[in-house]
Parts: sequence; C-alpha cells; structure tokens
Amino acid sequence: MDWKLHLILSFILYFAIILISPLSLAYSVQALIILIFSSLLPDLDHPKSLIRIAIFAVVFYLLMVFVIIQDLALEVKILTIVILLILTYYSYKHLPLKHRGKHSLHLWRYPFLFTAVFSVLFAIANINISLILFILIGYGSHLFADRIKKF
Repeated sequence: MDWKLHLILSFILYFAIILISPLSLAYSVQALIILIFSSLLPDLDHPKSLIRIAIFAVVFYLLMVFVIIQDLALEVKILTIVILLILTYYSYKHLPLKHRGKHSLHLWRYPFLFTAVFSVLFAIANINISLILFILIGYGSHLFADRIKKF
C-alpha cells in the first residue's frame, strides 16, 4: 500500500485526460476528486489506510448529522449517536477483508462493481453520470500500478 504512488498516478492521469479533452473547470475539479478517491479506494481493506479512516469518519459524521436533524428527544439522540459510534468503530476494526488475496478489494471485478454502484448513486443524486468513467479509471489505475510494482 503506497498511497503516494497512487496519488501521483492519479494526477498524471488527470493531466493527460485534461490535455486530450479540455473540460470545464467545475467538471474537471469533480473529476479530479473522484479520480483520487477511487484510486485510493482499493486500500480500504488495509487496516492502516488513510482512505479507510476517512470513509469511516465521514460515514459516522453523516449518520450523526442525520440523527441530530431528527425530531427526537435529546437523550434518544445522544444514545443513538453513541450506539452509531460503537457500531462504526466495530465495523472499522472488523471489516472482513484481507489486503491481498481472494477476499481483497484488489481484484479486477471491483472497479466494475463500484462503477455500477456509484452510477446508481450518481443518478439518484443527479450528478453528471459521465463522471463514472473517473471511478473506473482511478480504481483501475490503482490495480495496474500494484501489478507493475510487483515486477
């Protein structure tokens, strides 16, 4: 797991894409964010990866905000947030994946699976569906870089 290598490769790919196809500023910023996120996503299965920490922190934060905006008693909100914190932490510590091997996110079927899942999420959130391509490019570049690094 070398997140710096994957980050550098993401920027190189991004600039190559920008040179080939000039994009609007808003679209290109969104594309860069998605490209970086998806290039780090396969390392979600590593217990010390930055993306794993970030994703679980964001998930807990979003769940906490959702609970806070509900019309519940303060005690119920606090108890629910504490339970969510415990569940999020437990999920973080016991994610049933291995960093390599057949129970890993480092398999070539996952770029297509994540692309399909995010295409549904993008459609629901009314996000430009063509940005899905950057998920496939980012995730694929991570797997490709890991293969090259083995040689």
